[in-house]
Amino acid sequence: MKARVAAVTAVAATYAYFLLFAQFGFLKALEAATGGQAAAIKSVMTVMGVAGISGSVLAARLFSRVRSQIILAGGFAICAGAAGLTLVGRSGEVFLVASLLVGLGTGVTTVTLAGVLRPVLGRQHLGLLIGLGTGLAYGFCNLPAIFNAAPDTQAVLALWIVGVGGLATAGLKIRAAEVRPVEFDYSKTGIATWVVFFFTLVGLDSAAFYVIQHTPVLKGETWNGEWRLQVNAGMHLVAALAAGWALDRQWLSRTSLAAAICLVTACFLIGLGRDQMVSGVALYTAGVSLYSVALVYYPVRSLQPGLAALVYAVAGWGGSALGIGFADHLHALPQGLIITAAVILVGALVVRSGLARRPVVPLLVGLGLFGAFVPGPRAEAQDRQLVAQGRQVFISEGCVHCHSQYVRPSTLDEARWGPAQPLDVLLAARPPLLGNRRQGPDLQNVGNRRNAEWNRLHLVAPRAITPGSRMPSYEHLFRPGRTEGTALLAYLDSLGAATFFEHSEEGQSWLPAEGTQVFPLARQRQLFGEWCAGCHGTGARGDGPVAVRLSVPPRNLVEDTWRHIPAGSDPVAERLGLARLIKFGVPGTAMAGREYLDDESVLSLAAYLQTLRAKK
Repeated sequence: MKARVAAVTAVAATYAYFLLFAQFGFLKALEAATGGQAAAIKSVMTVMGVAGISGSVLAARLFSRVRSQIILAGGFAICAGAAGLTLVGRSGEVFLVASLLVGLGTGVTTVTLAGVLRPVLGRQHLGLLIGLGTGLAYGFCNLPAIFNAAPDTQAVLALWIVGVGGLATAGLKIRAAEVRPVEFDYSKTGIATWVVFFFTLVGLDSAAFYVIQHTPVLKGETWNGEWRLQVNAGMHLVAALAAGWALDRQWLSRTSLAAAICLVTACFLIGLGRDQMVSGVALYTAGVSLYSVALVYYPVRSLQPGLAALVYAVAGWGGSALGIGFADHLHALPQGLIITAAVILVGALVVRSGLARRPVVPLLVGLGLFGAFVPGPRAEAQDRQLVAQGRQVFISEGCVHCHSQYVRPSTLDEARWGPAQPLDVLLAARPPLLGNRRQGPDLQNVGNRRNAEWNRLHLVAPRAITPGSRMPSYEHLFRPGRTEGTALLAYLDSLGAATFFEHSEEGQSWLPAEGTQVFPLARQRQLFGEWCAGCHGTGARGDGPVAVRLSVPPRNLVEDTWRHIPAGSDPVAERLGLARLIKFGVPGTAMAGREYLDDESVLSLAAYLQTLRAKK
């Protein structure tokens, strides 16, 4: 019993360290230290990946059951050294050394642990115990206080975690060697099939995680807010235990199929909008835990440390690097990527089931579910045609006479409507829509600032949501039987797609001018009534006159959780976070920014919300 507890603890410690520090806390600290410089970050992460592969291979070469506990403890010690380094230094050299230790320590620990788990745990409940350790790690890392902790706090937690893991190695009671399984899964073809399968899953997961983490609207709907993180933690644990239970019944292919369906479907749903994101997040969480348990179980059951090194080097480190590299500067996963991943996953399982002479009914069910979410080339062509039609509506209605599509470089434009794009790119369009005498906001990046629902309301009733607007109503474009309105919305939504990431970063890094003061309370209330009450109501409870016209009701700013403001923020940080939301809005939602308000007005609105909150 003690040996099982020690083994589960070691699994949980290894996974928690990787999730909390190697994959998350270390990257946050690195981004802060480098100022987000892409080249510096890529160099450090490349070192980590190469070191991880090297550590995996080294562990397989050095493995022996006699000295496995010493090697495992050494791997945990190397991991601790990496966490400790980030606490004492912030230079580029320190992060390079730390990344080397992260990769090396993680590689040594994972492969060595994979070689001893089955001799320690036996076969009877191997999957369930691996699922317990994996689920506890995911659940712990998704607890709000842990997930939202500062990088230094997460580094300290990582030190504590690997310390517990190192102590657990002393309790591992390694039994005599067992007979290795002789079956298709561990033949050369079977190994190649599973490596491809896991490589694809890890790559898709890494790409999705990177996109969500670097896209404010996705991040806000995925893991901002205590209740959402608590639900994620519980989902991870339940899914991991379910995977372990299934694997103990020799359902490796069924478990893997379920993971693939969940992850692929989640990637589609998350890209469809806010209403579908709740289901998408639940499926994403379940899919990650399901495949993570299978990823550990498959090489562990083989009793081959060399196979563990191959799987973790190629599928783990290689898949992560490919996924993150592909997703760099994207704010949504391309449907082509998701479809390609799905085809590879299904193909791998078809090969596995066909050669093993097992039924393919689960695969057919998976294909059917997957097919329901694949729009296909024809749908994508129709979308492009609709955008092109919308551009013609924009031209024919004379929108360019008031709304330019040219953010002027090195001017206030970049702070309000940016980022700017090269002039030669803009002139290449036929006809170019630079505009002449701008009467309203520039629309070059409007798709980053306003969603289709807001644009439709504004086109139909401009003054309902923009006080004092001089724009005429274009309600006639949306009358029954007419398609111009829908096409125009599609075109507006497409503007700025290539600069979403940069625009989001500008919003997150914005600071008011030094010395900016807030207005008196009476003026704050007046500003709120003018710019916010239309949707949120005069009392900020989400009951404004426009609220009934929105598909998702505005938030009750007095009582509801401020999902985009980290829990526990001090008043100054809270006011700054609110000001950024007021100025830049929440991309992808009907919450539009007020980019044209001065800093005093923006901060005053944020201060007013704090005052209302304090009175509740």
